[in-house]
Amino acid sequence: MRKLPPPPNLTALLALAALADLFLFRITRAIFLPTHQGTTAERWLADAALFASSFAGVLALVLAASALLSALRGDQVFPRSMRITVSTIGLFFCVLAGIGVLADLAPQYNVHMRISHAFLTCFLALGLLRSRRSWRFKLGITLFALPIVMQAFLIFTLRMTWAHVVPGPIARLAHGISLAAMLVAPLLFVQEPWSRLRVVLATAAGLLFAAGLASALALRFDLVQAALLYGLQIDLTGSTSMAERLYSGALVAAFASLGAGVAASMAGPGRSRLTGWGLLLMGVAGAEVASAKAALFTLCGLMALVLSGKVRALPVAAADESLLPPPAAPTARS
Repeated sequence: MRKLPPPPNLTALLALAALADLFLFRITRAIFLPTHQGTTAERWLADAALFASSFAGVLALVLAASALLSALRGDQVFPRSMRITVSTIGLFFCVLAGIGVLADLAPQYNVHMRISHAFLTCFLALGLLRSRRSWRFKLGITLFALPIVMQAFLIFTLRMTWAHVVPGPIARLAHGISLAAMLVAPLLFVQEPWSRLRVVLATAAGLLFAAGLASALALRFDLVQAALLYGLQIDLTGSTSMAERLYSGALVAAFASLGAGVAASMAGPGRSRLTGWGLLLMGVAGAEVASAKAALFTLCGLMALVLSGKVRALPVAAADESLLPPPAAPTARS
């Protein structure tokens, strides 16, 4: 019997499309391409960037809706007590995100989209806390989800006239938690066993990424500053004071560690590769969920990370007796 080819990995396709959206649309088109009529090559590159951005947004919308529907049919992600709430908020988010991807979303509806996205992220983390996952995996998802919730809380409080919240410290704390999540991602998400090949690949990827980013900061700080601002919503103020140099070093370490986690996951078997694609989506989404595409990228990345984690088996003594088969009826002896 002829063996069928494996089904296409749409999460991997989305991660690659999001990577193309980052480098072609958010960085190259915004910094290097002219705003008016350019050469033929520049027009072709601008059209390719626009296609990559549109394709990534539509694919992220389809995968996010499919992942939510699949998660609501079982108890692996959301418990039964959350299904009605998650389905209502998920439908509201998908409608607003779809409008944001296919057309322009008004500022007031963009706020609603970000708040509904924060609720979905919060429910995802809360549902995971009840699951039989390892504490490292739960901590990693919480570190990635907490900044999204904090950013939505800031937007909500700033629009309320009765709220008196200083946004600066909360925004800096949320960004610091995001960097911490990226820094410890290889330790929290990469599944065992760590073979020698995975250790070598992760170390090499981390060192190469750190060396390349540090060299770019030293040689062309202005170019890296513009790329981080337009691509990832990260503002590098300068490199003169000690605090600014420490922040630049933290950025280099965080992205190098995330790259090492992606490389180690890709070298692993089975569901470990889904972890790598999820980490890649979380990295290219940016530091702030300021658009519908970024919200969809983070939601798909978190769903990929959740589905890639292993569920620990319960001991026999702690298992639910209602899930065990009924005892066999005694047979009459002749």
